[in-house]
Amino acid sequence: MSNRISAVVTVRVIEMVRKVRRTPDAGMETADKILWAAVVTIVVGVVGGIFRDKLRDFANGLTVTLNW
Repeated sequence: MSNRISAVVTVRVIEMVRKVRRTPDAGMETADKILWAAVVTIVVGVVGGIFRDKLRDFANGLTVTLNW
């Protein structure tokens, strides 16, 4: 019984390896999207850090203007 399970698992692993070899760049699109998301996050953080006081003043101005 365990030999049969081992054989089935081995065959499935071999099939998965063959599939990955046929399409080696299958995960590159996902990695590319994650890297772009990281770049956008860093840029927004840097811009927010640079203009922190101006953004805070703008938000406070909205609060005063809208009577919140």
